[in-house]
Order: sequence, then structure tokens, then C-alpha cells
Amino acid sequence: RVITYRIAYLIHQCRVSPFNILAVTFTNKAAGEMKTRLADLVDEKVSQRIWVSTFHSSCARILRRHIDRLGYSTSFTIYDSSDQLTLIKSVLKEIQLREELNNPRAVQNRISNAKNQLMSPAEYETYILNQSFVNPFEQNVAQVFAAYQQRLRESNALDFDDLLMKTVQLFQQNHDILSRYQSRYLHLQVDEFQDTNLVQYELMKKLAGKYRN
Repeated sequence: RVITYRIAYLIHQCRVSPFNILAVTFTNKAAGEMKTRLADLVDEKVSQRIWVSTFHSSCARILRRHIDRLGYSTSFTIYDSSDQLTLIKSVLKEIQLREELNNPRAVQNRISNAKNQLMSPAEYETYILNQSFVNPFEQNVAQVFAAYQQRLRESNALDFDDLLMKTVQLFQQNHDILSRYQSRYLHLQVDEFQDTNLVQYELMKKLAGKYRN
């Protein structure tokens, strides 16, 4: 309610173009509800010009246009959780690590957490080696992470966490693209902003960096 009423206020009272508003949330259900409420508040045709979506959908849309700047094809495949797990199991077998000692789902969670902290496989390996106690499982995760990411790259594929991480990288390395989106989205509305993780926060910080709205 807070987000949708604020958007209506920006449009009706502040004369902000709906084209210049971006609203992001965490789930497809929440994004759908936001779209429905906005259609009632500002008129359906007007609401369709507002970019309302989840973090992941927003990033996928941006990457479909520009990921070639990072050396990927724009026709990349997105791996869901099941696809990721299958690939991790394949990598474990390939590098001869036993699943009984390296639970694939636990490995998947560790890789996801690393990406949400904007860590590459090399940065993750450095991070664990700098700990006072090096856990053998974490060392194995580092091995799997490197091979997993290489396999994704060879398949021109991204997992869900890559969608956010690669978008941050895209903006970091291509100021012209970042500037284009900063100039379009003058007003950013983030549902439950206090719950954002590092990669989500960095994404919004970059988009809001020019106008700070």
C-alpha cells in the first residue's frame, strides 16, 4: 500500500511521468498485486507504463539487452533451482567429491550466499583461506563453485543469483548503460528495502546514484 500510494502521489501531485518510475519487490505475487493496485489508483493504461517487477525479472530484462558487453549472448539460458542442483551434482562427480560428504543442496546454498555477497569463485576461495579455521567442506565448495561457474559460462547460462550479480557487474563496467537507466528511472520504489541483501542494495544504489530519489 505504501509503495502504490506513493507512486500515485508522484504521478498525480508531482506530475512525474510513469515512464520514469521503477518499483521492485521480492516475489512475483507481490509484483502482481502491486500492478493490480496501481491499475485501480492511476488508471490501467498509465500503470502499464510503470516498470513493476521483482529484482530478478528487472535484471533479466536489462541483461537480455546488454549482457553481450560481458561476453555472453543475449539469448542466454536461465537455470532454475533444480537445474542448478543437477549441475552441482554433475560437477561433484566430475571432480570426484562424494555427495555423502558434500551435500549438493548445502553446496548450492553456499554458492548462492557467496554470489549475494558479490563474490566470484576466486574471491570466495580467498575469503575462506583467510579464515582462522579452514573448513574442508568450504574448500570443497570453492572447488565446486569454480567448476560450476565455468560450466554455466560454457553453456551461456546464468542462475538466479547471476541475474543480479551480472547486472551489477554490467553497471560497474559500462557507465553509458548505467547512465541510460539512471536517466530513465528517476524515482525508485523498493518494497521492504530493509530486507535487501548486498547485491540487491548495490543494484539499487547504482540506479539511484545520479538523482538519489
